[in-house]
Amino acid sequence: MYWIVFCCIIFILTSKLNSSGSERKLVRWKLNKNPLSRNLKFSLFVAFILWVLLGGYIYYQTNIVNSYWSKTKQQNFRVAYEKRLKKFEYHNQPEISDVNLQVELYPQKNSYTINGTYLLTNNSDTNISDIHIQKLLKEQVKISNITFDIATKPDSTYLDFGYLIYSLEKPLKPKESIAMEFTQKYSVSGLNISDVETKIIKNGTFFNNKDLPTLGYNRKYEISNAKERQQLALAPRKIIAKKSNQNELQNAVNGDDGYKINFEIVIGTDKNQTAIAPGTLVKKWEKDNRSYFHYKMEEPMVNFYSIVSATYEVSKSIWKNKNQENTALEIYYQKGHEYNINRMMESMQMSLDYYTTNFSPYPYQQIRIMEIPRYTQFAQSLPTSIPFSEDLGFMLDIDDTKDVDMAFYITAHELAHQWWGLQVAAANVQGRHMILETLAQYSAIMVLKQKYSKEKIQQFLKKELEIYWEDKGNYESKEKPLIEVENEDHIYYRKGVLVMHALQAYIGEDKVNLALRNFIKDWNLISPSFFQEKYPTTEDLMQYLKEVTPDMYQNTLTDLLEKVTIYDCKILDVICRERNDKNYELRITVGAKKYHILENGTKQVAPLKDWIDIEIYGENADGSSKIIALKEYKLDKNKSSFTILLSEKPSKVSIDPYYKLIEKNTTDNQKQIWFP
Repeated sequence: MYWIVFCCIIFILTSKLNSSGSERKLVRWKLNKNPLSRNLKFSLFVAFILWVLLGGYIYYQTNIVNSYWSKTKQQNFRVAYEKRLKKFEYHNQPEISDVNLQVELYPQKNSYTINGTYLLTNNSDTNISDIHIQKLLKEQVKISNITFDIATKPDSTYLDFGYLIYSLEKPLKPKESIAMEFTQKYSVSGLNISDVETKIIKNGTFFNNKDLPTLGYNRKYEISNAKERQQLALAPRKIIAKKSNQNELQNAVNGDDGYKINFEIVIGTDKNQTAIAPGTLVKKWEKDNRSYFHYKMEEPMVNFYSIVSATYEVSKSIWKNKNQENTALEIYYQKGHEYNINRMMESMQMSLDYYTTNFSPYPYQQIRIMEIPRYTQFAQSLPTSIPFSEDLGFMLDIDDTKDVDMAFYITAHELAHQWWGLQVAAANVQGRHMILETLAQYSAIMVLKQKYSKEKIQQFLKKELEIYWEDKGNYESKEKPLIEVENEDHIYYRKGVLVMHALQAYIGEDKVNLALRNFIKDWNLISPSFFQEKYPTTEDLMQYLKEVTPDMYQNTLTDLLEKVTIYDCKILDVICRERNDKNYELRITVGAKKYHILENGTKQVAPLKDWIDIEIYGENADGSSKIIALKEYKLDKNKSSFTILLSEKPSKVSIDPYYKLIEKNTTDNQKQIWFP
């Protein structure tokens, strides 16, 4: 509105300028003794007054009612936060072991009130003398009534950073616990253009426990950009710690506030909305024209949970495990967004079948998918619940004749995180995303293979390879091996699924799954016997994979996961003849080069000790294509020839059809077969 009124003022001022003639417009304005009529003058006066009033209102709302944080102000705050509080980064703190929340959501008012109780347990082997509380650094969030069930003395030295320290009059000994209570409120006042919030909205509230009070120093408030840190004279910041960092080996990716908690919550919301959190729905009722939902986890869970509320339709089903025990499957969606519900429900069923058969049991009694607004362009797997952006699954327009079913695939990927992330965590060091995301990618494509054709799998893998090379150019840093990956999602997502799919093709799906089954058995953090001295790293995972990999593929395993390996392969020549016995003899010549990318980014020629798939196509009676042969061959020379005997007439040959060898140009990997 402010700029619309401003444009009206400009329009009025220029309305009398004559665009014709040879004189300049501004000269014509000066020569015109009465450029504006009385009506235009009045309109200009009204517009000017309205413009000033709007400007004053906006200034009042953004600088008085709210604080306007310029980029410089934000930078200065983050610099001060790090300089003054960094000393507390590894300060010994208890862990959250129990969470009990009373939540009142007011979606129409964009506000909430939370009364919470944490049970804090000293899981270290030394006494703890003080508790450090970090408030969420949002102007709309207010925290109050922090109390403990033992005597404490508050220290507000760092209150400007939302950082509170409570000294304990009696130190907390190892294995001892104390209860902490708090009240947190969120409300929006006026206009806030520097910190627009979309988590509490009229229909589609979604936030997680990262918005609640946390324990100790929080690295997310540091400046992470390397160039920006250099300009501000800050020390270089390691994006992710090395595997030798003993402190971070004891921290999971989700943080060190608690790795396993008991959880219970009551949520009140608008009468027409459904509120959802992890656990079994113990009770539902209405009071004072509001709806209430009581959830409780029957088993311990990872300290990672969300609170969701919206006006929902629901689709329900039942999945039975091998003992015929029921797990409730529920998909909560907006009316009119039913397009892919059946695909997502089928994916849930098939994923649970595959993961429980090959990895470990699903530990809970329900799993829910909840549609959330497109403000959040992701899906996120939490214990028993998966908030899922409407854009990623619900609203996809999928044509099975030409598209990969991404609603099915993404659902399978998120279900996989109920194992990779929620049963097996990962130490907060290099390679963590291989455990969390690459294994979820592998799991999902194995479910995709259960439903869709080889051609669809090829289409999916080809697209992942293309995205990997496209996104690779967006990173200035040199590529690391998959087991050392940091935050490069084109590596742990795109390359990760290619590499793991290749590994199972080489050594066998059963062997890969055996390794993962043993890995999850030994590192299952929700197991009653698990107590973390450290969380697993990719070095631990590699031991399980090496144990099941035959000797002939050990070098391949190293090339896939422990090195950055790329190839350049092409079909040089194809000769085919029909033999007297009506069979066909096909001779194919393949050119191949292999490179290792070193730490400094240079490309080094590597010896070929690899395997390559050759796939032969024929034609059906209707002229459509079909696979008539697929075989793996040893690739140990830059130029190799292979002779293949076929019982059917071939029409096309393809090398590496499932993209097991990472190469940039695959256009010369296929060739039509011509007969004289």
